[in-house]
Amino acid sequence: MKKILILGGTGFVGRILTENLIKQGAHLVLFNRGKRSPGIFPELRHITGDRLNKEDIKQVASESWDTVIDFSCMFPVNLDEITDMLKGKAGRYIFVSTASVYPMDDPEFWKEPVKEDAQTLPCTEEEKTDPDVMPTYGQKKAECERILLRKEWLDAVIFRPGLIYGRYDYTDRFYYWLYRVYNNKKILVPDGGKEKFTATYSEDFAELIRAAIDTERHNKVYNASTHKPVSIKTYIDDASELLGRSPELISVSREFTEQNELSPWGDLPVWVGALEMSMDNSQALNDFPVKFRSFKESLKGCIDYYSSLGWKAPIAGLSVEREMELIEKAGS
Repeated sequence: MKKILILGGTGFVGRILTENLIKQGAHLVLFNRGKRSPGIFPELRHITGDRLNKEDIKQVASESWDTVIDFSCMFPVNLDEITDMLKGKAGRYIFVSTASVYPMDDPEFWKEPVKEDAQTLPCTEEEKTDPDVMPTYGQKKAECERILLRKEWLDAVIFRPGLIYGRYDYTDRFYYWLYRVYNNKKILVPDGGKEKFTATYSEDFAELIRAAIDTERHNKVYNASTHKPVSIKTYIDDASELLGRSPELISVSREFTEQNELSPWGDLPVWVGALEMSMDNSQALNDFPVKFRSFKESLKGCIDYYSSLGWKAPIAGLSVEREMELIEKAGS
């Protein structure tokens, strides 16, 4: 039985993966700060610590692990330190990166489905250590990847998911639109919802990571989108069919969103502003024994999950009240 260390493991995809591995009887140990979902998985050994504290990391570096799965890394220097401390003690290092390592604001870059050998973002010395993570998130993750790839002695597997959605998603970015379909008679949609986005269903991503634990032959880097890109309109149409709803879509122009200071991704989640993002995931499908669900199947899983939670208002995006104000304005 393989001994597996998960850095994280109580949040989003890590929680799903941990549940699945427990069912399979895996020998699991979780290392985290104990702040997210504390008290879950009491049957497992938990090592409480902060990965940014070298003394805490010594707790895991004193042991050997067949596989280390890293969900929580944000800083390149920290990853460099941890992997050096684990040299000779980690059989495989699975790193959860992000599609944000690619230039997200370059329409030319996304004209064709992006493969793993495409350029990734540079990272300056200042960005490597900037404590404000989100403005330089993609740059930091890209530098983390380069650190792993430079360590020839390390058996690394790097996954680049798109927008991750599904059970345990604490961001509500994907849920924003599903809640609109369930709750609203009218939905404010930028540019008719024609923009497509690349996404990763949490259940399938967890299975992909699980498969990477045991696969002997593999490449180093994988795009981890789990289905073809879908447009916001397709998302809304599929959700309407599954929920038995028929909301009216109120399309607004880019000029309208700018005049009303509506930010892509923030006020209108998933929408990134006229980019057609698509990642080629054929390498992952070829190398790992996984079968991904269709978008509609994944959406049905989300509906079942959010139904069980009682359809609470999402924390992401516009409030319903603000959206109604804008819809009235758009119609005037």
